Amino acid sequence: MKRAPLMISAALASSLAVMATATTAEAATRPAIAKSILNHRGISLATTHDSGVRDKANAKQNITDTAAGRKARRSSYGTAPGGSVTLNTNMLNAMLKLNTVKRFTFRVTEVAGGSHSRGSKHYAGRAFDVGTVNGARVSTGGAGYTKAKKFMKACRSYGAVLVLGPGDAGHSTHVHCQW
Repeated sequence: MKRAPLMISAALASSLAVMATATTAEAATRPAIAKSILNHRGISLATTHDSGVRDKANAKQNITDTAAGRKARRSSYGTAPGGSVTLNTNMLNAMLKLNTVKRFTFRVTEVAGGSHSRGSKHYAGRAFDVGTVNGARVSTGGAGYTKAKKFMKACRSYGAVLVLGPGDAGHSTHVHCQW
């Protein structure tokens, strides 16, 4: 039995080529964005978890691993699943632009590590938490509240699909930005 060659339309072939190129370009830029995050003085990255647990899945290590072209490690305590994950490029780009374009200085407390609610997008490499914005600890009142609210609005402007902070259950001391 002779098989006919598989034919695809020129439009489909072109679309597949564009998708492959976009995926390759995205993967190539992820380490560069992570390196830029590491080099910006306005972005501080935690080396321990708020829980006090020390592991190789802290915020700084997640960005360092990504800058080296590796997956970011997830913690394996509490509800954390362990293993590793590729960090979302849009999230990383927004993290950088929050500093370079919007001029926020901030401390990232968690990316893919830590123990969060089951199904958390941190575990999918699509969320980060911030505990300090422009020198003020995120809080439910005063400068910590005002600065957190401005930061939350800026996260949304960069495509965050879920932003939680003071006033939201479980987020009185940090801002959660999720892509």
